[in-house]
This record gives sequence, C-alpha cells and structure tokens, in this order.
Amino acid sequence: MPKAERLPFVDEKKISPDHLMLIERLNDWENSTPETSFRNAAPVDYRFYAGKQDNAMVLAILAEQNRPASVFNEIKPKIDMLIGMAAQTKFQPDVVPTGKEDEPLAELMKGALAHYSKKSKFVNKCVDCFQHVVKVGRSMLYFYIDTQNPFKPVIKMKRLPGTNFIVDPQSIEYDMSDGRGLFIDKWMTEADIKAFWPHIQLEQLQSHVGQGYPLFWNEQDDLYRVVEAWYRKWVKMRWFINPLTGKEESLTIKEFRQFAEVLKAGIPMENGKNQVIPVPAFYDSMVQQTHYMLFSDLFTIEGGVSPYNYKHFPGVLFGAYKDDEENSWFGAVRAMLDPQISLNTMRRQLLHLLQTLPKGILKHEIGAILNIEEYEKRSADPSFHLEMAKGAFEKVGFEKQPPISPIYQRFDATMSQSMKDTSGIQDDLMGIQQTSREPGITVQARQQSGIAVLYILFDNFRQSRLESGRIYMSLIQQYVKAPEIIRIEGEKGKMLMQINTQMNPESEGFNDISAGEYDLEIDEQVENSTLRLAIAQMLADFSQNNPGSIPPGIIMDYANLPFSVKEAVQKAWEEAQLREQENIDADRALKIVELSLKHNVEQEKIAASVEAAKQTKEKTND
Repeated sequence: MPKAERLPFVDEKKISPDHLMLIERLNDWENSTPETSFRNAAPVDYRFYAGKQDNAMVLAILAEQNRPASVFNEIKPKIDMLIGMAAQTKFQPDVVPTGKEDEPLAELMKGALAHYSKKSKFVNKCVDCFQHVVKVGRSMLYFYIDTQNPFKPVIKMKRLPGTNFIVDPQSIEYDMSDGRGLFIDKWMTEADIKAFWPHIQLEQLQSHVGQGYPLFWNEQDDLYRVVEAWYRKWVKMRWFINPLTGKEESLTIKEFRQFAEVLKAGIPMENGKNQVIPVPAFYDSMVQQTHYMLFSDLFTIEGGVSPYNYKHFPGVLFGAYKDDEENSWFGAVRAMLDPQISLNTMRRQLLHLLQTLPKGILKHEIGAILNIEEYEKRSADPSFHLEMAKGAFEKVGFEKQPPISPIYQRFDATMSQSMKDTSGIQDDLMGIQQTSREPGITVQARQQSGIAVLYILFDNFRQSRLESGRIYMSLIQQYVKAPEIIRIEGEKGKMLMQINTQMNPESEGFNDISAGEYDLEIDEQVENSTLRLAIAQMLADFSQNNPGSIPPGIIMDYANLPFSVKEAVQKAWEEAQLREQENIDADRALKIVELSLKHNVEQEKIAASVEAAKQTKEKTND
C-alpha cells in the first residue's frame, strides 16, 4: 500500500526518514502472524496456569444445567516443577580469559561482575524471565542505565513481559543477531508524559487512530504509548590502521576527515614541536550500526547511534519452544491445554453421574409396605426400618444400581499420561515414587532420561543467561571506573591493578578494565552451598597435608560460618603466626649469640696459641 494511503496525515518533510520507517515497521510487525499468534495465545496460557480454564460461555452453560464447574488443575504443579529446577541451582556469570596474559584482568572483572550480579539480583531476574517463558513462551531481560544522578549512572535491568515488546517477525536466530529491530512499549499516564516531554501533543495521539496505523492511546485505561525502538542501519564506514595504536579502526567519513586534519596538524611532542603523521590508507565498506529512537506517534523524543559499546540490542530474549511454521514462541502450558480440557470435561461428567445416578429402585405390590410414606421421607436414616404386611416379604424387592463404565478411569489415565508426555514432565521428575522395590540407579537413570526431553527448554535458558552476562560485563566495562573496581575487590583488586599498572594497550601488562572485548569470555559456574562446602573441605585437606600452606581466612571464605566466628579464627591464627614468628626470631637471636660466643672463644684460643708460640720462639732465640 503506498505511503500516502497508509499515513494520509503525515507530512514527510516534518518527520525523519528513520522515524517514518519505524512507524511503518511497527505497524507491520505488531500485526504480523508470529506476533498476533503469540499475543492471542499468551492470555489463555496464563489463565490455564492460574486455574481459570473456562470462558464465560462455558461457565454459563454449566450453571444453566446445574452442573459442577470444577477445575482439576494438572498444569500448575508441572510448571512449578520446571521453574523449581531452574531456580534450584544458582548459576553465577563467570569471566574466562582467552590467554594467560588476560588472567589478572579476568580475575578483576570476575569479582566485579559477581559483586554487581548479587547487588542487582541478576540470577533471580533470569529465573523470573524463565518463569514466564515456561508459561507463555517468551520474555526479555532488558538492560538500561539509570541517569537520575548524571554523575553516577547506575546499571539496571528488568523483566519485560512477552506482550511488552515486538521482535522482527523474520528473525530466526535465537539471539536476534539477524533481527532488523526491536520495539519496547511503555504505557504512561498523561501526567508522566507532560512531566518528561511537554512538547508531545496528546490530542494528536488521540486523533491518529485507524486501520493501518499503530495505536498510541489506550482510551479504556487513558494511557499513552511511548515506543523505544532499537534498529540496525547500514552505514558507510572508513577502515584504516591507526598510526597511533597500530590497530585497525573504523570511523564514519565525516569523523575520518576530522581525524585526518588532526594528523596533518601534528601531534604535540615533549620538545614543544608538533610531529606531523601521514594520513593512513583507508578502505570504505558498508557496516551495520545499531541505532535507537524514542518516539510517540509523530513526535521524536530522542535518538541516534547506540550509546552502548555492546554491538547488539540491550535486551536478551528468553524463549521456550518455537513454532517454526509461524515463527512464534510458545511455552510448556500450550501442549497441555487439550488434555487438561478433556480431563475437566470427563471428571465433571463423572461427578454429575455420581450425583444424579439413581439408587436401587424399590419395587413392591400394593399394600405390601405399610409405612411407604415414611420410607419416602426417612429411608436414608440409619434407624429407619421397613414395615411390611404379613406374608408380603416375597412381594418386595430392589432393582440393582447400574454400574459406571470403566472407560472413565481408562480415559482419565490416558489424558493424564498425555499431559506428562507432551510436557516432558514425568512422575519421576515430580518426585512421585513408582514402586518401593525399584533400585535407586534405575530411578536415577529414568530421571536423567526425563531431563533429556527438556533439553531445548533448558539449553535456551542457558544461552539467554550467557548473553545477559555478556551485556552486563560490557556495561560494567563502559560505566564502572577502575577505582570503583579496586574498592569493590579491596586489596586483591589493588594488587591485580598494580601487577603492571599499564594503561597503554601497546605495552606489556595492559590492564585497562574498559578493554577486553575480545580477550574475555562469559561462562557460568554453579554457585550453591554444597559446592562451597566441598571447596572448603578440599582446602582444609590440603592444609592438613601441607601445614601453613593455606591461611584459614581463605578456607573460612568458603565455609558457611558467621562473620564473628571467621574473624575470631582469623585473629587466633594471626596471633599464633605472630607467636611462632617471635619464637623463630628468639631462636635465631640465641643461635647468633651462641655462634658469636663460640667465635669469640675460638679467637681467644687462636690468640693464646699465637702468644705461646711467640714466647717459645723467644726462649729458643735466647
């Protein structure tokens, strides 16, 4: 459809080409099949997990028929088990050096990353994303810089619900590396809009409503939409070898011309003269550059090249399973919907039959039962007795109650097993014991097989955690300065920075924490009490076999002991070390005295011998 038909009220001279492109792209993407499929299915998945598994029409029909609307929620415990598996083991981001020369920098960044991860509850927020991924299929961990205090920017992160962001419907890579853009929705009140961006005309946002144009005003809730767009843009870059650093770099053509002017003017030297440096040879090529724009309708709030050193978008997609045909994400709940509906329907029918099934039917000849009226009222009373006419015993009897078909039990078992098979959550993973005589190794093997079925889900979770760690490390390198890192790491950090104290990347011992883009890799380490106690035991055993080799403070760091106990042990050890050193010094001083006395005695003996020899010689001469 031509632009004039799609946006008849847009004056293209008053809006940037990027802004116009983003509005059209936003409209296309939010109405695409992958996006609409997810947004239609996500509320249903949430309701089924919460036990709200019937719509208004079904509830009305059940009420009209006076039938139970019971819900037998088999979905929630299975989803909770998956979330528990993810949260059971705490994974901490780890920094791994690619070379031996990167080890000091890696250790410094590892400590800083661990500090900020605990401070921001990074691991908990990853698990929070996974919780919603399991339920509806996708979520996002979004990183941003809080600049309320412009002198001290703070790195923050938050979970975005799957319905609060829009991804490229043509992107198929899990990390969105092939995605053309990302849209993040923020719905704000009129007061917030006027406080931050008074130039936005809210009347215009209310008037631009119609088919073929994104919605920027929610009339029901009276909220206004602000869109944060991240997109990739092809830009011509000029590549060259920087004569100052010896490394390849790229600048825009405008920036390269400014750089060339500086080289021609010369670099100031210590002797007061300027050294002119030849402009290096260059090559032009098209490069994808990440840009951002904050806008609402036709009002541009801010935009430009991404302020982050990280080359991708500042949001990490967390996904469960993917419908490759529609390129849409779905969670573990989706596969259990039909069996759950069948279970509810069948069990409700069974309850209805049990409640309405007639009892044994009483049959008798006229006049055979004397208290027939009392029977109709009090037959359920345990003290009731049936009074019959004399000789009428053979004329009274009951028809047997018709049995309930065993098909209900078989159908129930089939649907229950179907939910386990489709979700991959078998009884072994739920901790349900099958038999008391089964060997433990058999149970363990079956549990491992059950976990293997969930490989896709947990492998995607791991990839998202690693990508989140990379973004976090990049932001720390960019916004956290070296003195703060040293303060966090204490004496160890100071020692690591003082290994070379070299900030020149061309010199040996380069230790600038803002570098390391290609020298450090993000991995994971399992962080739990069992592992820490195991490390503490290993260190204690090594210390016993090699007395004095490991200070107790290092062992105490891995032991789950109160701080006061650690301090007392450390103080006692230091005092013992001091006494031992004093004893060593005293022994050394005593040894020196003994050697000195022995030396003096030897000297006296030698002097006496010399004197005796001299006297003997004099006597001989006489």
